Amino acid sequence: MNTQRRDFLKISGATAALVASSGSLFAKTNVVKVENGKHNYPNTTYTEQMYRNEFGFTYGKKEEHGYAYHCVNCQGNCAWEIWGNNGVVTRENQSARYPRINPKIPDFNPRGCNKGIQHSQVMYEKDRILYPMKRVGKRGEGKWKRISWDEAAEIVAQKIWDVMTDPKKGPERLMVHAGTGLLTEGRRGAPLRFSTQLGAYRIYPASYLGDMFSGAAVAYGEGNVGCTYDFMYTVDTAVFWGGNPSVSRIPDAHFVWEGKYNGAKVIVITPEFNGSAKSADLWIPIKPGTDQFLAMSVMYEIIKNKMYKPGFMKIYTDLPFLVRLDNKKLLRRIDIEDPHNEEEHEHYEAQFYTMNKKTGKIALMPGSEGSEHKTLDIKERGIDPELEGEWEVTLKDGKKVKVTTVFEILKKNVEQFSPEKTQEITGVHPDTVRVLAKEIALPKVVEITTGFSLNKYFNGILNIWNIASICGLTGRLGPYGGLNTENEFSLSGLGALSGFGGKYKPRFGSGFVGEFVFGDGMDTFKKYFSDEDVKRATGGKISKDEYIKIVEEALKAGEDGKDRTEEEEYYKPWWTPEVAVIVADSKFRRNKGSEYRKAFLKKTKFFAYVDYKMSEAAMFADVLLPAKSHYEVYDIRTSPGYHRFTNLAQPLANMKPVGEAKDEWSMFAFLAKKLEEIANRPENKKKAKVPDSKKYARTGYRDLANFYKEYTNTDEESEAAMEPYLGTDKLAVQAALEKCEQYAPWTMEKMYQAGGFLQLNEKAAKLSPLYADRPYNSGEFTLFKLEPFETLTGRQTFYIDHPTYLKLVNGTNYALKPLAPQSKKNPFMLMTPHARWSIHSNWKNSRTLQRLQRGVPYVAVNRKIAQMKGIKDGDTIRIFNELGEFYAMAKVSSSVAPDTLVMEHGWEPYQYLFNKGHNEVVPMSLNLLELADGWGHLKFGGLWDGNQYAYDGAVDIEKSTKFTY
Repeated sequence: MNTQRRDFLKISGATAALVASSGSLFAKTNVVKVENGKHNYPNTTYTEQMYRNEFGFTYGKKEEHGYAYHCVNCQGNCAWEIWGNNGVVTRENQSARYPRINPKIPDFNPRGCNKGIQHSQVMYEKDRILYPMKRVGKRGEGKWKRISWDEAAEIVAQKIWDVMTDPKKGPERLMVHAGTGLLTEGRRGAPLRFSTQLGAYRIYPASYLGDMFSGAAVAYGEGNVGCTYDFMYTVDTAVFWGGNPSVSRIPDAHFVWEGKYNGAKVIVITPEFNGSAKSADLWIPIKPGTDQFLAMSVMYEIIKNKMYKPGFMKIYTDLPFLVRLDNKKLLRRIDIEDPHNEEEHEHYEAQFYTMNKKTGKIALMPGSEGSEHKTLDIKERGIDPELEGEWEVTLKDGKKVKVTTVFEILKKNVEQFSPEKTQEITGVHPDTVRVLAKEIALPKVVEITTGFSLNKYFNGILNIWNIASICGLTGRLGPYGGLNTENEFSLSGLGALSGFGGKYKPRFGSGFVGEFVFGDGMDTFKKYFSDEDVKRATGGKISKDEYIKIVEEALKAGEDGKDRTEEEEYYKPWWTPEVAVIVADSKFRRNKGSEYRKAFLKKTKFFAYVDYKMSEAAMFADVLLPAKSHYEVYDIRTSPGYHRFTNLAQPLANMKPVGEAKDEWSMFAFLAKKLEEIANRPENKKKAKVPDSKKYARTGYRDLANFYKEYTNTDEESEAAMEPYLGTDKLAVQAALEKCEQYAPWTMEKMYQAGGFLQLNEKAAKLSPLYADRPYNSGEFTLFKLEPFETLTGRQTFYIDHPTYLKLVNGTNYALKPLAPQSKKNPFMLMTPHARWSIHSNWKNSRTLQRLQRGVPYVAVNRKIAQMKGIKDGDTIRIFNELGEFYAMAKVSSSVAPDTLVMEHGWEPYQYLFNKGHNEVVPMSLNLLELADGWGHLKFGGLWDGNQYAYDGAVDIEKSTKFTY
């Protein structure tokens, strides 16, 4: 032992001497001046060469690089340069070549986030769908047989043929629908064109996702309003009401925090202390679903302290419009004058009066839907509207009625919601409300960004409408800020890809009603909500039985797409298809209610699914069709308008195919060819012209014998009209660039050379000019050019005299309590905001991103509640209510309120224990304010539908001792 110790000391001493005399072997022992890291630091050759070799391998050849973005429902739309070696994608790199529009404002470089930067790995993971497959076991059993594309096309096309040519079924029993896993102006056109040509049923995505800003549509006639994110750098106050830009708007969040350094005050209003709240100047914690009450209290303070803008309100809102006190209806021209014909009658119904201060008499306001004067210019017509007062007017039949202004009615509604009265409901102290009111009303530029979560409550329509109305009181429009939901630019000409110039029209149904019917939502509603719940959420005006009767009548009114009759107050069209072809829509993850999947599969006799990866929806399909992923295709993407650029997807040169995946255009062209082939078989020729309503087919039929030719624009009619050839992803991009005037004068080659994008021209302006050197914010055309909004009155809407609005909210802004049960039995509200580590379910199972989090579904639980329940961090907990249960890992946290559970959404059901996801405990419902239809601009369509709600389920929790992750 001693000998060994002596030898060890000798060696150690020699080593120490060697290190002291020759430090260059390991590290410098003295202070060294380092001017060039490559030359001064020793022993860097090996490491440097290793990284150079790795970089050289992943970089490949510059001339073979591609471009892409991630066109799932992220909306960030970021340009990525795609690198590869030998036809295999090795890495993505932010393009970072967007031009700077103004030296005083930060630019958009670089765009990207942690989700997008690892798609090069995800696209090669084991959940890729590589080949067409046919189900051979029970639905969801996971037993598949690989088949050829020809076999798959034969199966799908035959199912389409069978349902289309059945006299008792036809096009309305077919669904061809593209979900939000494919949101582009290029590839998305393929299934949409296929759907339109067939007359198949499809539903509005924003509606079924709960992402329709219906409250903004009430106010402005358009739900998607707001700014490009560089506008945030120019504001005095940035309010994120229900938003979390640092997590859900990662590519754009820097503008918010750079704006803060530029002097802006940042305010975040959310139930949880999130990634944005930690950096804000003011965080206002609020009880879930009570945002409408806080907004009413802010309006109370603004009106009480006269912080509103009377000059703005008189011109740009309906607040000076007169309301009859006998029936609460707006005073219309039809009340004062007799029309001479039907056309005049229609126009008189949509013309409204104010009390003119200059004359002391009523005056017709210009700019309304029925007015011949399409301007808001009241000065030219000698009108100075009264905002307050009560008068008597004589109707055309000689009857005298009292009238007042919308503003007077608003004041009476607002009086009920002082900060002191709402404090217990919202949890927000009156002093905080007063601070918020001043921070919104007094600065020069204030932008209020509303998160998508505000739509996802039963009374979410009031959340956004009330916040928009704060902007109307304080003159927030154009350069002065305003409501920011999600700006969209104008893109014309793209109908050439998805449409047929009116020859065929799509069969659109309501998103939130369609999914409610598909999933037997009424059964869930009856089971979960009590009479007390319904009365509370409707201000005591409607019982559960009355609600059910109204909804059932509304569903009957729109069944099989029947047109609305004038006497029907509630209406939304829907169909129940038997055959479905669905693209990139994980229906069984996102839909609410534990019974949705079972109900959908019972109604749908055949279900083909198109995607690049396996999902819960794919697992239950009858046929799987493999699609290419975002780096393997040609595509183009503009909307939404967070920035002014359109990004290009162009694959690597010599890209090696992944399995037998096809791009969507090639895939649907292949299906179209097979369908045309079936239609031209001798036994089928007589049935090839499928009858359809002239509402959807100008010819009165669908010509399946000519289907492929029409789909690809190679038929005689299209050739004569010189329509662009279609049928591949590349042809679609070329057609989009040719047809969309907002893209001029760009080509694919120019976009590639620029860095994978183009800059929209000035024709993209929708509600404001798109200046070359200034950020965009909507509303300038109305503010400065006095152009009317697309509303019934031409102005921001504060008053709706539809019977339902008169009954529930007295016609104008109001607040109604949440529908979610409030009981000791289920004391927790389950919140499922957007995730930091995924875009909905996309990339949720990425090995890279799972290493950065728990790797299994987890729920944030308040620290004190966890202690009371005996729950420790990392424990498996059971979350349950009357509808069902699911299991998740507990993340003990102080960032959530005691009565709230927060779970970032997007986990597929198969990632949970027992294949049961969080939607097992979420009920389904329909709001009557969104079901209401036929009033002014509130008529069913892409701008007026409703929302599927996610936050109306109350639950309880307990530690699981039997099951663990």
